[in-house]
Amino acid sequence: MSNTKSAAMQRKVGPLAIILLFTAGLVYSLLFPANRIASENGVPALGYVLWISLGGGALMLLACALCGNLPRIERRYLVTYFVGGALSIAAPMTLLALAAPHLPSSVITMIVVLSPLLSYLFALPVKLERFRWLSIAGLLSALSGVLLILLPEASLPGPDMVGWVLLTLLTPVSFAFFNIFIDLYAPPKESGLQLGTGTLLGASLIMLPITAIAGDFYLFPGYSSEGDFAVLCAILINALRWWLMFIIIHMSGAIFVSQTAYIIVLAGFAWEALFFAGVLSSFIWAAAALLLVGLAANTYSKTREQRGMSIST
Repeated sequence: MSNTKSAAMQRKVGPLAIILLFTAGLVYSLLFPANRIASENGVPALGYVLWISLGGGALMLLACALCGNLPRIERRYLVTYFVGGALSIAAPMTLLALAAPHLPSSVITMIVVLSPLLSYLFALPVKLERFRWLSIAGLLSALSGVLLILLPEASLPGPDMVGWVLLTLLTPVSFAFFNIFIDLYAPPKESGLQLGTGTLLGASLIMLPITAIAGDFYLFPGYSSEGDFAVLCAILINALRWWLMFIIIHMSGAIFVSQTAYIIVLAGFAWEALFFAGVLSSFIWAAAALLLVGLAANTYSKTREQRGMSIST
């Protein structure tokens, strides 16, 4: 029996994995209200992204040091860190920070979790995925949900938000390209902890000159204690979500960890109501339902394919 197959057999979905899955979803979803609170309290977008990448990377580097497993610095590893940092943190997190004061955090959350479906679409031309009608149907369901956000005049609180929704759609595109890049290029001997640490630090090195040129640094103490607290929370959230994701993948596999998308969407609605007393239109609720159906269809399709492959081998 190959090492890959034996590792796959050892991955089981137990109570601990389920608890960690819910924890990871709730933690990740908190990043979106933190983005908005930071922005509304005068934290500049570029300075904010620099802090969450640098701070999160430093916390994970400490974890690497404690485990005796520091990121490698050979050429292929460095390329992985910098390209991965650009696609998974620097570009998308900057977009999210810019959009945060202009859109409800629940809407942003829904848009971001499109990334698994877009990853499937982008994986087809490079043969990382097989064509599956059910996954295509799931993608169309999710895109129908996006149209429900964009087209009806009563869906968003203001018509000026449509442009910000379109801009925010670039975020899951960037995440999807990151997923494809990691599948195709990431060094096979790199552990999840090393990869996450290197990616966060690579993003911080990208953001440092950009922030310096723009004069967008954020220094503590800032304009308000709420802004400072939001930045510190975002640093912890960013490091913790990467760490939890890698633990869950190791325990139960990548398909299981993708279920965090459902928790993120539902928690996003809860945080919107809790932190901002947001009242969402029926169109947004319908869009969320279509998105969840799309995610479920894609996950079921992928699970069924993998079960069929394991039976045939």
